[in-house]
Amino acid sequence: MQTQHVEAGATIFRAGEPSLAVYVIEDGQIAITVGDAPACIEIARLRAGELFGESGVLEARPRTATATAVTAATLLVTEAETFIRAFGLDNDRALSLVKLLCRRLRDTTLRGAQPDLPRRVAAGTAATDAAHATIRLLPGNERLATEFGMVPVDVRQLPFQVGNRFGGEVLPIASDRNCCIPALGATDLAAPHFEILRRDGRPGIRDLGSRHGTIVNGVVVAGAVSHAMGEAFVPLRVGANDVIAGRANSPFRFRINLLSA
Repeated sequence: MQTQHVEAGATIFRAGEPSLAVYVIEDGQIAITVGDAPACIEIARLRAGELFGESGVLEARPRTATATAVTAATLLVTEAETFIRAFGLDNDRALSLVKLLCRRLRDTTLRGAQPDLPRRVAAGTAATDAAHATIRLLPGNERLATEFGMVPVDVRQLPFQVGNRFGGEVLPIASDRNCCIPALGATDLAAPHFEILRRDGRPGIRDLGSRHGTIVNGVVVAGAVSHAMGEAFVPLRVGANDVIAGRANSPFRFRINLLSA
C-alpha cells in the first residue's frame, strides 16, 4: 500500500481508463462523477475512511466514473492484484459473487444519477422521497467493515432500517429500504435495530425496540428493555453523525453523513 497526496482539483482517474488500483481516503474529499461538462453529474462525495475504485478492479473493467479531489487529499493506494489477494478473492466462486454485487450496485447508482428517472416511491406507502436530503450510511469502525463486510450505502428512501441478518452469509444485504449486517450470535445488534426516518421535516433516528437501545451522537435512543428514560427520536445534524447500535462498547458503530437537512 502506497500513500498518494493530491491537490484540490486533481483527477485521480477518469471514466474509460483501466482500473489499476483501489483507494482509501486518509483525509480530504473526493467527488465521483459521471458524464462530461456541462452535463457532468456528481453521484457521490466521499470522505476520510471511505473506499473507492474497487468495483472496476473486482470486475476487471475500465472505470465507469471519474474521481476528482474536491480538497487536497491523502490517499492510500493498493494495486489491483494485491487488493484481490488480500481479501481472498482469487477464489473464482467468491469473485463471481462479488462481481455480481458490484454490477448491481453500479447499475443502481447510475440509474439514480439520471435526472429523467423518477425517485419517488408510490403514493400511499410509508416511505418518503429522500432525494432532497443526501444521507449516507457508513461503517463507523474498521471491524464493521472488515469482519462484518459492511460497505457504504446511499439512503434514498425513508424510513430506512438497519439491523442484524442472522445466518452468517459473507456480505450484507443492502436495498432501498434496509441494510442488514450478517452478525450471527451478536447480542448488541437486533433485527431490526434502528431506522432513519423523517419527523416534522427533520431526518433522525428511532430505535425499533432493540434490547440495548441506540446511541446517536452521545444521546441514548430508548430500547425495549434498557434505557427507559432515553429519547424516542434523535434528529441527525448536518455533517457527520456517530451512531452506536447497542451499548457504548458495542462493535456495531455507524457513521451517517447528512449533507443537507
